[in-house]
Amino acid sequence: MSSKPIAYHETGYCEFPAELERVAEVSALLKSFCQRNCLDETLWPQLDLAICECLNNAVEHGCEEDASLIVKVKWSWIDERLIVEVEDPGPYFEPASDASLPDDPTSESGRGYFIIQSIAESYTAEKTDYGHKVTLRFATHAASDILVKTEEMFSMLQNLSNDLNLAYAERDIIAGLAHDLTNCPAIETFIEKSVERLRGIVDITQANVWTLESNGNLENAYHECGNQMEIREAVIAPDQACACTTVIASEKELCVENCSHLDETDPLYEISGCAIVLPIVYQRDCLGTIALHAEETNKKTLFETALPLTRTFSQFLGLAYTSVKTFRHREEHERSQTQLQVAAEIQQSLLPSSYPSNQYCRSTGRCVAAMAVGGDYVDAIEIRDAGLLIVIADVMGKGVPAALLATIFRTAIRSRLNLAETPGWLLAKINKQIYDELGHLNMFITAQAAFLSYDKKVLKLASAGHCPAILLDSQTQETQLLEAEGMPLGIAPDDLYEENLIQLSDTSKLLFITDGFYEAENPKGDMLGMDRLLQAIPDIWRDGLESVPSKAFGIVSKFANGRSATDDQTMMALEIL
Repeated sequence: MSSKPIAYHETGYCEFPAELERVAEVSALLKSFCQRNCLDETLWPQLDLAICECLNNAVEHGCEEDASLIVKVKWSWIDERLIVEVEDPGPYFEPASDASLPDDPTSESGRGYFIIQSIAESYTAEKTDYGHKVTLRFATHAASDILVKTEEMFSMLQNLSNDLNLAYAERDIIAGLAHDLTNCPAIETFIEKSVERLRGIVDITQANVWTLESNGNLENAYHECGNQMEIREAVIAPDQACACTTVIASEKELCVENCSHLDETDPLYEISGCAIVLPIVYQRDCLGTIALHAEETNKKTLFETALPLTRTFSQFLGLAYTSVKTFRHREEHERSQTQLQVAAEIQQSLLPSSYPSNQYCRSTGRCVAAMAVGGDYVDAIEIRDAGLLIVIADVMGKGVPAALLATIFRTAIRSRLNLAETPGWLLAKINKQIYDELGHLNMFITAQAAFLSYDKKVLKLASAGHCPAILLDSQTQETQLLEAEGMPLGIAPDDLYEENLIQLSDTSKLLFITDGFYEAENPKGDMLGMDRLLQAIPDIWRDGLESVPSKAFGIVSKFANGRSATDDQTMMALEIL
């Protein structure tokens, strides 16, 4: 004997006075019914439009908006259809077999019927004992059990809650990494604290950090293991095939699902467990790798949860290593700058702090190095009451080496002041004395030595390949270049240097310079040149001796027009009284 299964359908029913304002209330009741059956929310607007048109017709046409009359509405959900019945006391009329939009779309007559037919799967009308009933059928979907939907919603909320908790954990870890980066004095401490934070997410059995050295080797900078196992290899050669060198070559992370599948020579090889290996990258530079191990039971957590956080850790670690390197470079730079400053102060102390001024002559000078220290040297030494020794020199090159040689040259000059009245012989002896040092460094020195005899007002001038001095007659405004034959110091040990005698007068004014003056260049690359300098000599002296240095350097600066000097610039001005 067969029996049919129980057919159960949830239904709803309501009656309302024939008033248009009640249509929205009925629509709300019907929507609530559909929501309980988990109707797809995107279907409701069209269903609501058709149902409301039908309800409006019942009020307006079936009841002629007579509030004393009642409209009856019944609805049910059967299988995959929503069925709505609307009954009013009005007369029955046969609906048109084919609904079409009226010629005037703004006309209400026929428009509602067209909308209903367009949306509903079927539309039927029938005469009843009460009056006129319309039945609408809508294709939807199978009704869902609200409990099933509730469980799905609960599961979704639970997943969202877990994701939110993980997000908060990630936020705390990232904040902790940032705090550790700025507060840990040693990078090893930063790594240790960071690994400890990651342990709060996954049970890490081993953690390693390798740094990439300049020779291509990977050196173990951090090793920590739960059982205190010693590191298998402290150094990985660049040609060794292993997980770490693969990551370095590709600069891409690697997930090792089973460490036993690695080659036994691989530092990450283990009998069991899994691992992640990530490159430590800062900007475009790969600095090393991070490797974290975990038990195989923690694979999902390691790969899905800990991996994103380890990426952040690797970025912070790249920044930390770069900061350490930058700090060391800064320390070295500051140490170097301090040494240069001390060297500059020492070199400055070797230059004259004041220039001779007596009844026979007055002098002044200035030396400006292109770098912190330079190779130019100038000196003016009174030799008893007999006269004045003037020395100006330019060591080939710039910087500390040139400054050291300039210091050696000064020491040699001061040790042979007994030869001051014979500047040619003085340069020959100095050349022989420092030839070995200059030859060993493959450098040379140009120099000019001159002795001014006070009583005769005669200048005895010798030159070792140095640029000429400039003589100005302040009465005639005529200029003259003073030079003498001689090779630079350090070319040949037995070179001799001629001496020229120049008779001076109380209108004579002398300017001794290094080639940095007339070889100064402007932004176009043009050189000032000796001719332009000679033309400016009368103007340089026009305001007296005290203004000569500032006016001379001013002319060079104006011509250079902002271009930095590439050579040291030194001058000495001498006025005969």
